[in-house]
Amino acid sequence: MNFYIFRHGETDWNRQRRIQGSSNIPLNSLGHQQASTLAEKFKDYGVEVVLSSDLDRAFSTGLQVAKAKGVEIIKDKRLREAYFGEAEGMTIDEIMSKYGHDTWENFKKASSSLEDQSFPGGETRKASVERMRAVIEECVSEGRYQNIALSTHGGVVRSLLHSYLPEDAPEIIIPNCVLYLLTYENKCFKVKGPL
Repeated sequence: MNFYIFRHGETDWNRQRRIQGSSNIPLNSLGHQQASTLAEKFKDYGVEVVLSSDLDRAFSTGLQVAKAKGVEIIKDKRLREAYFGEAEGMTIDEIMSKYGHDTWENFKKASSSLEDQSFPGGETRKASVERMRAVIEECVSEGRYQNIALSTHGGVVRSLLHSYLPEDAPEIIIPNCVLYLLTYENKCFKVKGPL
């Protein structure tokens, strides 16, 4: 079973280095172009369905892939970005100023020892990984599709993929519209990419 997991295209908040989290920010013009380029990549992959975060930036990106492949797109709220609580809407500089440089750096790190960290009122990385993995596990147990695309967000993509990698794996970089492959075979998950 193959999961083609990608981050949405650029938004104005991405350009401003502003934390979006569960805020519903649309793609900007570059983001739409990036999504179109990503959809072109999928000509080489046999995707049967696109599962997408319900937030517009991810859904718009996933929709371009679904249209290119002629397949259904299904919204799933569990594929949303992590909720950042009081930090949502702040720039990275504002977050570092208010909460400290180390807090921001630790939040980005994939270490399992930091999975319970969150911003005030926000979701932990552990909680976001659990809901993302629940989607993957449902797909595996149902066995309805063998090739599934997931349109989602940078922070949760990084956290999800690192949850399948060894603790000492190098940090995964997640630019807009990056595409990774998560394969499931013989009861084992493997991460490949970026494609």
